[in-house]
Amino acid sequence: MTKCIAIDTSTRRFCLGAKNGNDYIDMSSDKTTDHAKDIFKKIDHALKCADITIRELDFLAVGIGPGRFSGLRVSISAIKSISYVLNIPIIAISSLEFIAKEIMDQNDVDRILLIEDAGRGNLYLGAYALKDQECIRISDDQVRHTEEMKISDTDGLIIGSGLIRYPEMKINSNSMLREPGEVYLNSKTLIDHALEEFKKGNTIDCMSLKPNYLFDEVAN
Repeated sequence: MTKCIAIDTSTRRFCLGAKNGNDYIDMSSDKTTDHAKDIFKKIDHALKCADITIRELDFLAVGIGPGRFSGLRVSISAIKSISYVLNIPIIAISSLEFIAKEIMDQNDVDRILLIEDAGRGNLYLGAYALKDQECIRISDDQVRHTEEMKISDTDGLIIGSGLIRYPEMKINSNSMLREPGEVYLNSKTLIDHALEEFKKGNTIDCMSLKPNYLFDEVAN
């Protein structure tokens, strides 16, 4: 039975979950302003609720961004520390990628462009599609300035907090959803997505784990 934990702190939502066989435990929260506060206590609590000891973990899953500079450091540092001490393999997942998977599942679409606010007029862009129930990256995650944005004739759903903050962007589409991606952050989706990668052998060690800021620092 697969045993793992998953964490993502790329947004203002604290996403944390554990899996023990067929059972999932979700400890996510929208009511936190400091992801770093008591993070190891929160991880320990999730493990206890899932009836797992930390040494039993098959892998550690973590969202590597892009996202908030200060937030990403929290989960990356915690996962690296656990992996280093106990030699547990890591599954590193694009935060935009598993958010996109959840969006497609909930909205019954097979192609999306996720546009998330990155602060100071910048946007995180993630383009994804479903193929045989697998989330496929159409292009690399990237950062663009709002002044560069001009989208027309797209056949997928356009969604994200960038649409809310910058409604003046030149986007011509009949399929838009003005919702922030972080509301779709789901530890079960992150775990399931990471499990697929684990089965493929796509693990890394702690020395290879790095956050994907896309640029050196983002506004929080």
